[in-house]
Amino acid sequence: MDEAFIGVDVGTGSARAGVFSSYGQLLGYARRPIAIWREVGDIVEQSSADIWAATAAAVRAALADAGVKPQAIAGLGFDATCSLVVLDPAGKPLPVGPSGDPARNVIVWMDHRAIAEAEEINRGGHAALRYVGGAISPEMQPPKLLWLARRAPRVFAAAGHFLDLADFLTYRASGALARSACTTTCKWLYLGHESRWPSDLFDSVGLQALAGPCFSRIGAEIVAPGTALGRGLAPDAARDFGLPPGVPVAAGLIDAHAGALATLGATIDGEVADPCRRLALILGTSACCMAIADQPRFIPGAWGPSYAALTPNQWLVEGGQSAFGAAIDRLMRMCPGLADDAGKPHAFDRLEREIVARAGGASQAARLARDLHVAPDFLGNRSPFADPAARGAVVGLDLVDDADSAEALYVAGLCGLAQGLAQVIRMLEAGGWAFDALVASGGAARSALVRQIVADVVGRRVVATETSEPVLLGSAMLGAVAAGGRTLSEAMSSMARLSAVCEPAGGEIAALHAAKRRAFEAIQEGERRARAAMLECRVDGAAAVPPLWPQVIIFDCDGVIVDSETIAFERTLAVLRRYGVDLDVDEARDRFLGVSAQSIRKLAESRRGAPLPATFLDELSDEILAAFERELKGMDGVREALAELGGGKVCIASSSSLERIRASLRIVGFSRLFEPHLFSAAEVARGKPAPDLFLHAARRMGAAPDDCLVIEDSQPGVLAARRAGMTVFGFVGGGHIVGAAHGQRLRAAGATLAFDDMRELPRRIRDQRERRAAAPAVAAKRVDHAEKR
Repeated sequence: MDEAFIGVDVGTGSARAGVFSSYGQLLGYARRPIAIWREVGDIVEQSSADIWAATAAAVRAALADAGVKPQAIAGLGFDATCSLVVLDPAGKPLPVGPSGDPARNVIVWMDHRAIAEAEEINRGGHAALRYVGGAISPEMQPPKLLWLARRAPRVFAAAGHFLDLADFLTYRASGALARSACTTTCKWLYLGHESRWPSDLFDSVGLQALAGPCFSRIGAEIVAPGTALGRGLAPDAARDFGLPPGVPVAAGLIDAHAGALATLGATIDGEVADPCRRLALILGTSACCMAIADQPRFIPGAWGPSYAALTPNQWLVEGGQSAFGAAIDRLMRMCPGLADDAGKPHAFDRLEREIVARAGGASQAARLARDLHVAPDFLGNRSPFADPAARGAVVGLDLVDDADSAEALYVAGLCGLAQGLAQVIRMLEAGGWAFDALVASGGAARSALVRQIVADVVGRRVVATETSEPVLLGSAMLGAVAAGGRTLSEAMSSMARLSAVCEPAGGEIAALHAAKRRAFEAIQEGERRARAAMLECRVDGAAAVPPLWPQVIIFDCDGVIVDSETIAFERTLAVLRRYGVDLDVDEARDRFLGVSAQSIRKLAESRRGAPLPATFLDELSDEILAAFERELKGMDGVREALAELGGGKVCIASSSSLERIRASLRIVGFSRLFEPHLFSAAEVARGKPAPDLFLHAARRMGAAPDDCLVIEDSQPGVLAARRAGMTVFGFVGGGHIVGAAHGQRLRAAGATLAFDDMRELPRRIRDQRERRAAAPAVAAKRVDHAEKR
């Protein structure tokens, strides 16, 4: 036969191998389990030796299943979970946990021992964090390395190689220590667009030892996925796999990214697609949504952008849900008749056939769950809210316990999961993407019912892959590229095809899902408010301890976080002059400070006596943003104040558009400090001085108004905060504030105090806490004195 390629996928519980033809046809498949150890303290570990043995056994079995001669294998590719492998300079395993067992030398991706280290790194506010979505996760590698450096310093010092699991597999197969751009940019903070490691970040947290010599312990050489490594398959690895030495070995991918590779460029009916107009949905235990673009797009609530992590010279962004298949299993266990079958594929198949038959079609199945709603954030909300404390909810349950109620709950769960995906997709589309199709892969994507409900809820075409193993195919594509003769784009289009297409239903079904969306968002809001309510009561055998005030600090943006108002005034006056409206700076300060662009337009039209063109607001925004790019600076002391406050809940609520808020934070390097908790007056019916915006921010942050502190620089903003029932501090440190009169005006409007240095904020808050704590005692003394009189 023609040449063939092997793809290897190492997941959390097994190693799998697939043999594919040069056209992407699956010829043989095998799976072998791998061991896993769990201990208290969120410790999850594996053995690289065990993983390699399982991988070799799976490759040999897949070859036998395919009936392909070893000499026909022209290339080999790997993908794996983003777990951390630790080896000494000779490649021998080192222990990574309390057991002290060298065989247990892998910290598994889901291991959360390094939560405190992740929080410490995030508090530094380093620019490199912008490229992992603004905040590093304890599932990524720098926090785990910091944990090792502090908790196991001898192991850290003795280590010669720290590798992502996919890079370990390619090292073990070829002997080459080059790392993949996928693993390093997505999980290690490598700045691929600048071809460098973030030395300043490593130095600031005590990881200077990683720097020398030339970062060889974490990757002196970073290469693109699919790059041929070393001299191909090394002799000892060749013996393990039953293959000839020298078979090209490709630089690998993270497992979900291999699934994206096999879907974004796949052909349908022979037509080659634009990968930038597709969204890869990898629906497994969790859900990943991956999109690529030619330019970097910074999306709050998403990981990335990661340069060249998947395709050359393009940027990858990833959103997702922490639980997808795991959420379905959880719902099934709630039903006595289904509990024993939870997690078994045949159970899903049988149940879905019964549901579709009873409903009269896959789209019609949603009617079975008309009044039953599920918010599936059982493991937190990864996107778009980046809220790990979020939890799931079911609304509409009754006492009926029969097959119909079980089917309704199952469908309600699928609808809820689809609503969560729709939120992620709307987040990405707001960031600039326009998707022609969603390409689904993974175990849950094999279900026609899942695909149809996702299509109906999201309102987009959902397409499935022709192959049953798209993740393995993605790895095999890497092997084809390493073999030579094909680029990655050519492999994507020649080896992958799409088949089943689910078009979104319209009419009554679309209306039903629109109503369920409103219910879904109300449930999410209710869950946040319930958590906020319970923060006020800790019952652990001791007296209830009230939460520390404030629970949330709400900052205005312009003139408070960024010193923007003078720039904005000047550009606004310049644009207004073009239309015959002449105002001086003092009048503009009095009239424009704290109000929305729509309010500026209304004032200008009133002064002008004629409407402004429809393009006025866009013209004004473009002028201001262009000036910001040249001149904008962050307010002194913001980063220091937030660090001293200890990483509490903070957000921004501004009269500016979300586009302008995000651009301002990006320009001054403050994005990570606040995203994704950004709120604009465009989201509410009335802007400042109405209380709508601050009440909206409090609801989204899960706090009562009395538990919020607002930092404002304008009279409309102070009035809005007071009308919302919130405490407000006036900030008078911006470059647009002249003299003491402005602080007096803010206090007259209702500000508790006025201050001009953001570094003072922690002390001002502590003083206010003491006053609030003393207030009940003072009131009680007054009552007692009155009674005695």
